[in-house]
Amino acid sequence: MSSSTILQEPWSRGLSVMVRLDEVLVRRRTAFQDLLIGRSARYGLCLFLDDLMQSAQSDEALYHEPFVHPAMVLHPRPTRVLIGGAGEGATAREVLRHRSVEHVVAVDLDADVVDACRRFLPTWSAGAFEDPRVELRIETIQATLRAAADRSFDIILLDVTDPVVAGPSVELFTARFFAEVARVLTDDGVVVLQSGAFDLADPSLLRSVCATLGTAFEWVRPMLLHVPSFHGGWSTTMAAKRRPQAEMGEVDARIEALDGLRMYDPTVHRGLMHLPRFAAEALDSPGTVITGEGDARLITFGLDR
Repeated sequence: MSSSTILQEPWSRGLSVMVRLDEVLVRRRTAFQDLLIGRSARYGLCLFLDDLMQSAQSDEALYHEPFVHPAMVLHPRPTRVLIGGAGEGATAREVLRHRSVEHVVAVDLDADVVDACRRFLPTWSAGAFEDPRVELRIETIQATLRAAADRSFDIILLDVTDPVVAGPSVELFTARFFAEVARVLTDDGVVVLQSGAFDLADPSLLRSVCATLGTAFEWVRPMLLHVPSFHGGWSTTMAAKRRPQAEMGEVDARIEALDGLRMYDPTVHRGLMHLPRFAAEALDSPGTVITGEGDARLITFGLDR
């Protein structure tokens, strides 16, 4: 399918971004969400879910590399990795750069999204789904966790969509869910969560993510990213049962051993581990813990999405 279209992407209350797609490759409603893959003159090929930008050809590495590698290099030797939100396969691509990895369980709720990305965005996965170490499962991440034994995974990467009320990921930002994640994570393991936009006008989303992760994990570390196609500041958040003990020299050596990186290096790693003063002050106020029970599962964070 080929035609030009204008997409109005909501950002926050009272603010949206207009995106012109010169070509629409696929646009349809799946069983779970609205799927769109198109070509932008500014960002190249782009993936949208529920009209929200998920990944763009020009800068997807600026999201996926810092999403994956900090946790991987802080762990002494990650061998078993769980990915929630296999999607376009770029997270699995980055995980496989680590030679210690033996088994990756890549889970996605929506087979239509995975299939469309494999067809139209093949460079995102770069063959990751065909790698014998990768086991692709089409199921809910909750089902995967229920079936997993205690301490099954060294690294858990939750590259899930934003916790908007109408979307499929609301339950994945609750204390109830994080307790189950902690159960299947090894004692020295690290979990990483896509934690949404970071906007000083309303930092409540990241505050609540950190507070809720803190109910299940002793160590919680938000990281700030800049991804131009996301139209503003972004965040991911790491958590662990105890603070990782890797020395900086070890971390540097592990990073230098990785091939094919576009932006992640030891200096970037240090920057991700340090919150600027303005962010630390904004996150100093306590966030709301999302229990996952009754009305406490409804996460809006002021977004008209």
